Amino acid sequence: MARILLLTPQLPYPPHQGTSLRNFHIIRGLAGRHEVTLLSFVEANQSAEAAAIAPLLALCARVETAAVPPRTTATRLRQLLTTHSPDMPHRLHSQAFNLKLRQLLAETRFDVVQVEGIELARAMAIVRAASPWSRIVFDDHNAETELQRRNMLTDLRQPRRWPAAAYSWVQVRRLRRFERWACATADAVTAVSDGDAAQLAALRPEPRPPIRVIPNCIDVEAYRLAAETAVAAD
Repeated sequence: MARILLLTPQLPYPPHQGTSLRNFHIIRGLAGRHEVTLLSFVEANQSAEAAAIAPLLALCARVETAAVPPRTTATRLRQLLTTHSPDMPHRLHSQAFNLKLRQLLAETRFDVVQVEGIELARAMAIVRAASPWSRIVFDDHNAETELQRRNMLTDLRQPRRWPAAAYSWVQVRRLRRFERWACATADAVTAVSDGDAAQLAALRPEPRPPIRVIPNCIDVEAYRLAAETAVAAD
């Protein structure tokens, strides 16, 4: 049984949309055979109270949280003009989260640290420094460089969207460097589809282990039970 630390950009319960659905089912799958600790951001509309996240507490050995940091338009503009980093890793830059991450790494010898999404990829530098024996898995929920490139091409077709296209042009260049670094830093990389895996593989220096594809899923049994309950109520 491995000790796994999972880092998520939002509480994965309730699993009501893409990111939380994927992360909750990953936790549920891992918890069946391993000891899982969760460190997660909490969005303003989420609750980390025990009653609200009871299923997570049942699956995880420990759950720690940090609030999503506030970020103004002025801050985004300053970071755009004064740094060479893409926008995404700035979104969840939090000293409180980083402190809890270092504390967890100091208290427990984790076999694996799994990073869910590019917004948290910068945490890999902390893991490497504080826990060099831990293997890092980077689950890249989107091929972000390619996604931003497509946004840029779409905006270029409409003159009124050219300012957005210019922003995307800057982000594509920065994302390419950052996503390449993230994929090269991790010991293993996972993607949601074959298409995303191919895009990410093209960014990485060779030779590297192949990118594993873990498709998104839903719990069809839960839908069946809900339907049966609705029919019985009628």
